[in-house]
Amino acid sequence: MNHTADEVRRIVHDYAQRVWNDHDTSAVAEYAPDVTEFGGDENVTHATRVELVERVADVLTRIPDHHLTVGQVIVQGEQVVWEWRLTGTFHDDRGSFPVDAKGFTYWRVRDGRIVFRDGVMDLMAWVWQIKVTNRRIRLLMPV
Repeated sequence: MNHTADEVRRIVHDYAQRVWNDHDTSAVAEYAPDVTEFGGDENVTHATRVELVERVADVLTRIPDHHLTVGQVIVQGEQVVWEWRLTGTFHDDRGSFPVDAKGFTYWRVRDGRIVFRDGVMDLMAWVWQIKVTNRRIRLLMPV
């Protein structure tokens, strides 16, 4: 089933709201096929629906006030690229750190499911914000 661009945009906004803002991990499963593909040509990996829900739950545990703002959403056929901004407080055994990160996500949406996921974020700014490094470097990295 092919979706219109507006339907795909609604999927992006619904997923972002339910998963990342309402912290509803059941929504991850609703949008995931049995196995989701990640990465590009050289680094393709796969995750089952259960593994994907566990990954998201881990992020939400580490960032319990996780909030995601969706920016521009570009759709062409089953491909969608969307920009986002994540804010919240990252917690680990070293302490709690405010985070404010931006990135782009690339999905393929087929039959209402996100069958492929990839993306880019400013990973070096992220590790600086969570105090893994004491020097801020601007460098975009795949996520």
